[in-house]
Amino acid sequence: MLSAAYDELTRWGLERFDIPTMCARHKIDEALVTQYWGDGSSLALDALVHWSDDVMTSPDTGSLRTDLRALAAAVGRQVNNDIGRSLLRAMVVDDRAAFANDTRMAFWFKRFSSIRSVFDRAAERGEIRSGVDTIAAMQLVLAPINVRALYTKDPIEESYCDAIADLVWHAIAQH
Repeated sequence: MLSAAYDELTRWGLERFDIPTMCARHKIDEALVTQYWGDGSSLALDALVHWSDDVMTSPDTGSLRTDLRALAAAVGRQVNNDIGRSLLRAMVVDDRAAFANDTRMAFWFKRFSSIRSVFDRAAERGEIRSGVDTIAAMQLVLAPINVRALYTKDPIEESYCDAIADLVWHAIAQH
């Protein structure tokens, strides 16, 4: 089921993700899909969360700097293939999304909620300056990698991920 959802999301994005079309194309029982996932927004969200599992499992290396490097590397690996880039592009939607509830925002909220522990642990260890906005700090890690993946076909190199992580570390760390 998830592979069918991936296929639809990479072809059509969230704007045109449609359960009847997916079921017809992939020869899946539509009643079964709607029984478990309803209108399809839950299936789309499950597919995106499953795709993002590597990133949503926050690293715990014992230090903020190495956690940020591990997080950036995971994001880079996630978008370093055609499916990853296509799913990332599927998340760039406007108000024409197929679902009344905002599946894209639900995905990002789940992603941020799981990654936040990197910053919470670092704060407990006294590694983060007071007043740092953790959402902004997460965006500082994720945005450059995702934007590069969205607008180029270039591979996201580990050295680039390390450079992003180090920039974020310098910006938020207690020195």
